[in-house]
Amino acid sequence: MSISADFFAFAREASASARAAGVTSLICDYLHMDLSDDEALEVESILAVLLDDPSPLVRRAMAEGLAHEVDAPRHIILALASDQPEIAALVLQYAPHLSDAELAEMALITTVGPQLAMARRVPVATSICAALTEAGAPCVLIELARNEKAQLSQAIMLRMLERAGEEGRLRDALMMRADAGPEVRLRLLEHVSGALSTFLKQTGWLSPERAERMLREARERAIVEISAQADDVNSPIHGAAGAALSLVRHLRGQGQLTPALILRALLCGDRLMLAAALAELGERPLERVLAYLDHPAGHAFAALYEKAGLPQAMLPVFIAVLVAMERFPHTAGAHPDRTLLKTALRACASLPEAQRLSVEAYLGRLEAESLRLKMRQLVPSPA
Repeated sequence: MSISADFFAFAREASASARAAGVTSLICDYLHMDLSDDEALEVESILAVLLDDPSPLVRRAMAEGLAHEVDAPRHIILALASDQPEIAALVLQYAPHLSDAELAEMALITTVGPQLAMARRVPVATSICAALTEAGAPCVLIELARNEKAQLSQAIMLRMLERAGEEGRLRDALMMRADAGPEVRLRLLEHVSGALSTFLKQTGWLSPERAERMLREARERAIVEISAQADDVNSPIHGAAGAALSLVRHLRGQGQLTPALILRALLCGDRLMLAAALAELGERPLERVLAYLDHPAGHAFAALYEKAGLPQAMLPVFIAVLVAMERFPHTAGAHPDRTLLKTALRACASLPEAQRLSVEAYLGRLEAESLRLKMRQLVPSPA
């Protein structure tokens, strides 16, 4: 008797679980035995017939046996990919011969289970990520964001936040990704700030004015940290300079590019963010602005500062900090440098009284923040 005659004679009397076990054995022989071309074709024909088996156990056995195999019959894989969700998921997560275009199309029309399976593939191509982001439920977006091998563009991550930014688990997953650029991190910050603002308003623990100041300065701290870590390879100007320009343009568009933020960044050693801000606000090439910063006491820097529209009364503070940075080079970080803070506070003496009191109060809060950080660093972490 032929392979098909033997198998179907057995299958007519066998239970669903026995047929599933028979399929597993048949697939093992197909993949690992040295079958002739005719025998292999006969096994493929049996599998094609079994796609219509009334029991999902049989088709699940087919999916489990073939999903990982490069040599699996493509027409069988495609059929299983359109089967019940739990069966399709096995194939869609692992099958190596489904094209990116086929998977992207399936992502748009299938249900949550198979979408989750596609989000776990290694890797997940950008086109598939885009389709899952548009069609997937929040849990699918979270799974995709957690997959380090998912090829997420900045645009896809931003779209994820548009669709499900209220999901804390999605925000956490995106924040952990090394490929999340400055704009994505800023959007994450906006979502977190919004949630915290709502919480503070509901509890009434702080006055509205104090809560707003606390949130504003917390945002500034986070933005400066993002700036210090940024390196936008997708920018026309590559590296840290391109990242700084991209960050500044986004902040300006959101109305968050304030003199206080720019000063905080400079006091944290981030000279590049000041340069990017002056280039953006003063409509000058970044390379030229960087040259002006090398001579902060010169007329060119003062003229650029004025054109950028920054407070004229604050110019001596910026000049003093830049001169101090020339004498004692600093690496950009997330927290204010105490030496630069003291320099800025001394420079405040020349300001008009109204501005001096306001700036001194702000610098005092930054100094307190710097001292708190230093104290924490002196305490050994728990074992």
